[in-house]
Amino acid sequence: MIKCPECGERVSTMAGTCPHCGIKIAGNLKQCPNCNEYCQNSQDKCPHCGTTLSVVTEEAIEQDKNMQSTKTTKKTEKKSNKSLIFSISIATLLVLIIGGLILLDYKNSIDREEEEFARLEDTSNPEYYNDFLAKYPKSKHFKEVKERLNVLLDETEEWEKLIQNISRSEIEKFMNVHPYSIRKHVCEDMIDSIDWNEAKKLNTEEAIVNYLNVHPSGRYAEEASLKKNELGLMKITAQDKAIIRGALENFFTVAMSKQDISLISEAIIGKMENFCGTPDATPEQIVAFAKNKMATDVMGLHYTIGEEFSVRKQTISDGTTGYAVDFPLQEIISRSDTSQPGTKSYQVNALLNADHKIVKMSIK
Repeated sequence: MIKCPECGERVSTMAGTCPHCGIKIAGNLKQCPNCNEYCQNSQDKCPHCGTTLSVVTEEAIEQDKNMQSTKTTKKTEKKSNKSLIFSISIATLLVLIIGGLILLDYKNSIDREEEEFARLEDTSNPEYYNDFLAKYPKSKHFKEVKERLNVLLDETEEWEKLIQNISRSEIEKFMNVHPYSIRKHVCEDMIDSIDWNEAKKLNTEEAIVNYLNVHPSGRYAEEASLKKNELGLMKITAQDKAIIRGALENFFTVAMSKQDISLISEAIIGKMENFCGTPDATPEQIVAFAKNKMATDVMGLHYTIGEEFSVRKQTISDGTTGYAVDFPLQEIISRSDTSQPGTKSYQVNALLNADHKIVKMSIK
């Protein structure tokens, strides 16, 4: 509510005309910037304070309205364009997300198919083949899997006979008849196991090396390599054998024949763990054993080690590696009474340490 600039009565700025004096009100008034009182647009001075005012014409008012309308239209258009761009962006993003999900699902499906196809290489169960064909009827592998299934079913009867009587020869025979069999990997694995069991049974370096030559990438290749090294460490050289034989010949042909305590002490460890049933046998006890053989008519004892001289490496009581020896021994007795027996034969088992000292011995 303001004072009418013409009559001074109170009137609304929204009124078309003043109800008191009849002058135009809405759109015909302007406010003085100095005293803030209202006056008509056509007045060039404020009737209240005398401040000079610009005259507002109808044309200027119309132009201002047009400008305001244009601004409003542009704002509306700009807002509408932003909304449209936002909507398009959201729609594009949704399309990309959905497309990505579809593509990812397709890729996962292909990956699953390839994984299941690869697993068929290691199975001879027809159910797995039928399952693959049912799940992937449009697979690029469909024809191949179908053919492999038919081959599998055709050879089933022969396979059943084979597993009732498994042998290397029968497996090789089956593989010759069916060189492209799905069971090829199973056959190769069975032969691998048979060959390894045979090599372990023989337990020789030659047998282990032969297995590795036939199955360089076999299931037991690593174990075989370890066994080969182990047997290599246990291998007896000709030099080892000669030294051990010399030590034993010295014990029998010199120390025992002469019943020399000092020579026996040099040939054994401090005390033999066992000598012919006597634990912790001293050199004196060993000499006493030899002297017991000296009957009244016996003039001397002589010993000869036989040619069948077997040596193998063996762990001894202190945890080190020694030598287990088996050999025949002939005892030649010099007698004054020539009518008495002059020879005796024995079988000797001895254990020597790494320094070729006798640890234990039995004479039978």
